[in-house]
Amino acid sequence: MPRASDTLIEQIKHDIFSGLLKPGDQLEEADLAHRFGVSRTPIREAIRSMVDCGLLETRPRKGAIVRVLSAKELNDLFEVAAELEGMACRLASEMLTQTAKKAIRNGLDQCKAASGLQDIPAYASANLAFHSAIHQASGNNWLIEQLEQIQSRINVYRLMPYEVVGRLETSLKEHNDICQAIFDGEGERANVLMRDHMMLQGQRLPSLLKSME
Repeated sequence: MPRASDTLIEQIKHDIFSGLLKPGDQLEEADLAHRFGVSRTPIREAIRSMVDCGLLETRPRKGAIVRVLSAKELNDLFEVAAELEGMACRLASEMLTQTAKKAIRNGLDQCKAASGLQDIPAYASANLAFHSAIHQASGNNWLIEQLEQIQSRINVYRLMPYEVVGRLETSLKEHNDICQAIFDGEGERANVLMRDHMMLQGQRLPSLLKSME
């Protein structure tokens, strides 16, 4: 049976990755205790764990907030993510099975549905499903593990560019092109398309974060 703090961590992660909690948002212990019907002890344990993994940070007189990365940190993370995501696409094109193909297609279909509705939280969730399906299709467990660690730090930022008018449609087109390259066995093309896709997201973030200050 999972500990209360573990359940809290998963729920707070979901709130961050879905965009319900954004960089700089404060987490109130009293609000969390009321929402989840638990004492403050597991809440403090969950917050400490999430501070240790870099999702949250603590500030004087503000307590725990969703961590705000610097422009340099964001650029560094997205550079690494772009290379590893591109590698996953290349491997996926070489290792593609019918099961993996179906999972990638399902993620793309979710993106299409969310884009049609202009539903940003749903698109953010669909985007993760699409990328995760490609990771799994690569068949490289070490790569999958590294991507999971990086995603835990950048997912909170990935949906921010979707607020820009027209970005959902552009992102969907990029997903379509990546998907087609993988399915056609064009590994190097899929690699380049995914790297460009990730770097475009990363390059938009510093200005978007500055506008929130």
